[in-house]
Amino acid sequence: MDLALYDRDGGYFTSGPLRSHQQGDFLTSPEVSAEFGAVLARYVEREYVRLGGPDDFTVLEAGAGSGSLLDALLSEVSFTPRAVAVEASRAAREAIEARLPRVDVVPPDRLPGRIRGVVIANELMDNLPMAIAVRDPEGWTERWVALSGSELALARAPARREVLAWLDAHAAETPEGGVVECQLEAAAWLNRMCGQLAAGSILVIDYGDTSTGLSRRRRQGTLRTYRAHHLGPHPLDDPGSTDMTADVDFSALTHVARDSGLDCELVRQRDFLADLGLANRLRELRVEELEQARSGDPVERLRVRSKLKEVETLLHPRGLGDFLVLVARR
Repeated sequence: MDLALYDRDGGYFTSGPLRSHQQGDFLTSPEVSAEFGAVLARYVEREYVRLGGPDDFTVLEAGAGSGSLLDALLSEVSFTPRAVAVEASRAAREAIEARLPRVDVVPPDRLPGRIRGVVIANELMDNLPMAIAVRDPEGWTERWVALSGSELALARAPARREVLAWLDAHAAETPEGGVVECQLEAAAWLNRMCGQLAAGSILVIDYGDTSTGLSRRRRQGTLRTYRAHHLGPHPLDDPGSTDMTADVDFSALTHVARDSGLDCELVRQRDFLADLGLANRLRELRVEELEQARSGDPVERLRVRSKLKEVETLLHPRGLGDFLVLVARR
């Protein structure tokens, strides 16, 4: 998974074009609507006030993609924070530099030191390399990638100690035959960010569930690929050419943050955004659409209706609104 997604010469994210846009393979919330970044600006301002308005307040986005989230956020926030975009994709870094010249754009191996502010990871955890474990009759085994003739295949292998520890903590109730994505890299990433956070908060936003909520999806596992906004081939069929992802175990991430001394809250995206004012914005747009309908301006009504549909998508309980948001504060 690390090679398929992040290899310098052949990785899906690191060697190809910008992936997260209308003509790419997937869209994240910031590409769906600028309202997503705009409403997160309110969260950033709350944290800025909570910390007493420090001069070194930083907004860092990990896995910044096209830069659409930071663009909207920085346009709305009422002060001027230091802004950092962390991105593995060379094409994405170039796009952000052209779009946001005042933002520091760095690869993942050049993270800044201690951070006082807000760290945002929107749809990053689901792409971090993970192990695949299966509950066999005699206990847990892993599935490694091997060669079968000239083809890639999954091979049975003994479960490593660190994999067993993660499984015992977060997947102990998995029935025989169940498949679990063991998310050690996601845990390691969050642990590093917690260590670098002097004060402020980390927002992890992604699709997934708690360990209990994921249990029903562990009969076959959740590892999958995306291509052209649809489910793609098997992860071993075309590595380096498809997005590879799995549902995030938010219980495991919450455990990491709490062990690092952070206070944690886990909420659905629809509730998180509504609390920041997006539900009010939705009502405003509905009223505005009715006013445009009465005025008879079809072009303006279409513009407002487009914005309205975008916001509804962010809040939809069976779509993006069902994503989880881990808020971890120090």
